[in-house]
Amino acid sequence: MNNPMQSRYRRKKPTTIQLTSLLDLLFVMVFVSLLQQKAPPAPAPVKKTKPAAPKVAAKPKAKPVAPPKKVVSTIEATFNFYGTAKNPNLPTGKYLMRGDYNSKTRELKLGGIGWIDRPKNYDMVPLSGKIGPSGKTFTGRIEFQSCKQFTLQRTTNSGEREISGDWKGVYECGQGATGLTLTIL
Repeated sequence: MNNPMQSRYRRKKPTTIQLTSLLDLLFVMVFVSLLQQKAPPAPAPVKKTKPAAPKVAAKPKAKPVAPPKKVVSTIEATFNFYGTAKNPNLPTGKYLMRGDYNSKTRELKLGGIGWIDRPKNYDMVPLSGKIGPSGKTFTGRIEFQSCKQFTLQRTTNSGEREISGDWKGVYECGQGATGLTLTIL
């Protein structure tokens, strides 16, 4: 006994699919609503201002300062060798040298760069040593096979450098004691 009238007014149960669809729609609406809201404006950047510099009375102008002296400078020289009283039969020879002088440590290093007068079977030899505190002696080693030390005395001052001039003395190598005049330009 079912009355057809009663069945007409009876409510139908919503299905699960319909509820899910409604929840999805509600979620989309909330999301779109949030997207449409404007974000608050970003705060304006704060400008940093420098405090005004205090006024100071003008300083007197300083005297110009000379640039510092160069500690290491390039040196050129001529190496002139010859026989000595103990070893008179040596040939003479002469070549150009170039190297560095450190005015602080007083170290001088020179190497041969070209022959002016080359005797047969002779090679250029490099010098490495120190200028004495008085500026009158130059002693050191000859950095070459069978060579030893050298000792030179300053005989003339010339040129613009503190070590320019002629230096005379003797050096020892395989050929024996050899005379040397080193002219530093």
